[in-house]
Amino acid sequence: VYDEAKRFAEAMTMAYHRYHGVPTRIVRIFNTYGPRMRPGDGRVVSNFIVQALRGEPLSIYGDGSQTRSFCYADDLVDGIYRLFHSDRVDPTNIGNPVEFTVRELAELVLRMTGSRSQIAALPLPQDDPKVRQPDITVARQVLGWEPRVPLEEGLRRTIPYFEQLLRDPQLSARTL
Repeated sequence: VYDEAKRFAEAMTMAYHRYHGVPTRIVRIFNTYGPRMRPGDGRVVSNFIVQALRGEPLSIYGDGSQTRSFCYADDLVDGIYRLFHSDRVDPTNIGNPVEFTVRELAELVLRMTGSRSQIAALPLPQDDPKVRQPDITVARQVLGWEPRVPLEEGLRRTIPYFEQLLRDPQLSARTL
């Protein structure tokens, strides 16, 4: 349903552009992370960091072999900025094409947080994609854009935000 809703929104945006001549841009965003994420938003990066910092098991689905690519927020903003200042109207993928397995991400978060948490395997949902990786050829060729922040560096910038968030009861109460 989620994927179909996104396709429908793209089709409606393009129809509005063609029918009314309104300038539009369509950005396809892939697994963005960084400081200021909401801890309870259900995204894997924030889930793993919060679970690790709390000493809770990191929940992976299936064996964790499904792959994802993670785009640091600063890179995403740069890509969107470039797209909005271009003439491109067709959908454009903005994401990081470097893939990691979900298990690799969990292990990296454990190492970087110094957590002694374990990894807990849960049943894999039926509709969970095995691979989610953007093709950013158009972004490279048309926008001159590609991500610059590797996952480990992005996590190094993101983890302190969650550490502060979990230490500050007032801040934590507003965002959790």
